Amino acid sequence: MRKRFPCLLICFLLCCALFSAGAEVLPGQEIISGDFAYIVQEDGTAMITRYTGQDVTLAFPGELDGVPVTAIGPSACHSNNAITEVIIPEGVTSLGDSVFKRCTSLDTVTIPDSLTEIGVNPFAGCEALFEIILDDDDADGNGSWNKNLIYDEDKGVLFSCDDHRLVYYSGQAGAGTLKLAAGTRIIGAEAFYECDNIREIRIRKPDQEDGSALAAIGRRAFYGCGNLKEINLEDTEISTIGSDAFFECSGLERLTFPEGVTSIAERAFSGCDSLKEVNLPESVTSIGEMAFRNCAGLVSVRVPDGVTSISRNTFSGCKNLKEIVLPDGLRYIGGGAFMGCAGLEKLTLPDTVDYIGSDAFSDCSALQEIRIPDRCSYIGASAFCRCKSLKSMALPASLYVINMNTFSGCSMLEEIELPEDLEEIGEGAFMLCISLKEIVIPDPVEIIGNYAFSKCVSLEKIELPEDLEAIGPETFDEAQLALLPDLSDMIEE
Repeated sequence: MRKRFPCLLICFLLCCALFSAGAEVLPGQEIISGDFAYIVQEDGTAMITRYTGQDVTLAFPGELDGVPVTAIGPSACHSNNAITEVIIPEGVTSLGDSVFKRCTSLDTVTIPDSLTEIGVNPFAGCEALFEIILDDDDADGNGSWNKNLIYDEDKGVLFSCDDHRLVYYSGQAGAGTLKLAAGTRIIGAEAFYECDNIREIRIRKPDQEDGSALAAIGRRAFYGCGNLKEINLEDTEISTIGSDAFFECSGLERLTFPEGVTSIAERAFSGCDSLKEVNLPESVTSIGEMAFRNCAGLVSVRVPDGVTSISRNTFSGCKNLKEIVLPDGLRYIGGGAFMGCAGLEKLTLPDTVDYIGSDAFSDCSALQEIRIPDRCSYIGASAFCRCKSLKSMALPASLYVINMNTFSGCSMLEEIELPEDLEEIGEGAFMLCISLKEIVIPDPVEIIGNYAFSKCVSLEKIELPEDLEAIGPETFDEAQLALLPDLSDMIEE
């Protein structure tokens, strides 16, 4: 027993030593220290990743557990509504993306002279923030500045000198006009996020001395700016309008694009209800998904010649869109591209179109006429579903399958010409086509899906192929067919 005690003691001491050695934290491992969580970066300094406290005045520590703090990471204080004042200590060099986003009670922030890197608007959605103090000796009655940042108190603009970026706008200008400062090259991501106190952005002409001009608008730059009415980008060098840049700017009425813009990113103008006309320059070659979705006031659009595809839901919900001119080189129309464009009456598709996605024209209730080119080999499910004004349709010769619900609910459809080499008619393809009286099914067709002609109450005559192999049990449900042959052997339950 006496021999076992020293052995146990030695084991215990070894375990303690190993535990102590194992306590060394690896880079990237999160550590909790009071109300803060942090990681040790590769340079041996700390980045605060989370703050979970409820202090009204949040004074960040200069060090945690003896490790100097040099960075505050992305979203570290996101939606902490207890904080009214923030003090960032000297030694912090980096402020991550959206650090204080939606801290709705925050009204004062002190930033040290050591800060050299600032991410995506750290103060997006901080609706009470009107005072930013740059902790330095350079200040006057109109604001303050340090070696990398300038805060214009009159305009409420925080500007990063390093990349010539407007980082944050507080709304100080009131419900009026903001003229961008000379030298502004970038309107940063989320810079005007959900700012209702802005109606017009005025952009200076290129700087006379160095020729610099606004070159970029970041993602969500004007997200939810419901009172923004006008922005003229003509005198800029912008090549891309960022994703969600003007998302739900419901008051935006006038927009002028620069000649050099090549790309409109996804959802860039989604929900801009008051936008009536869009004049895209010829330089545009790409329009992203949902770029103009739910622009309810949009009446006409001309798509530039360099665009070869209309992405998913690009113009969906543009209920007053009456005229759209598509380029000759267009090949691809994505799913839901024009879904719910209830004012569209007529559309000519270029001869180059070979793909029409699902729901591409569904609920275009006023569409009376559309020509589909012969080279089009794919029309997706529900592509023309509930096009209630469509009276006739000739399908392209290269189409081999009519997909599910393609013409379902086309209540005015009286005549349709099917391609000679058609092989399959999908489920519900012509369901509720209540005006359809007769149809000839080409010989190669072997399968007619269930409900394909269901509730076609006016259908009196149909010619079926001799080699038809399978139909659904309710393919002709409620159709008024008097001379339908016995198809019981072909029914697939």
